[in-house]
Amino acid sequence: MEKKYPLTAGYKENSTSKEAANKINSRASNLRTECLKLVILRGDYGATPEEVAELLSESILSIRPRFTELKLLEYIVDSGNRRINSFGSNTKVWRYNDNR
Repeated sequence: MEKKYPLTAGYKENSTSKEAANKINSRASNLRTECLKLVILRGDYGATPEEVAELLSESILSIRPRFTELKLLEYIVDSGNRRINSFGSNTKVWRYNDNR
C-alpha cells in the first residue's frame, strides 16, 4: 500500500511543488523523527520549527512541513505559548501530545 500525506511530503501542484516533495521524501521520515525527538526532549518548554531547524542545522523550509505532518499525525500539539522567531514574528511553540 502506498503511503500518503502526512506520512510522505505533500504537494499542491504537479510541477515544482511535486518535484520538491519527491526530493525531500527520502529524508522526510528521518527529519520528522528528529523533530519529534527534540520536541520531546524539551518537555513543557516545547520547541518552535525555527529552533529545531537551527539545532539540526537544517533549512526552515525542510523543517516547518515536518511540524505540520507531526501535528496532523497528532504527535505534537500547540502548547498555547508563543515565542519571537528570527523574523521578529510570534510563532507557535509545540509540545509532545501527552494524550497520544
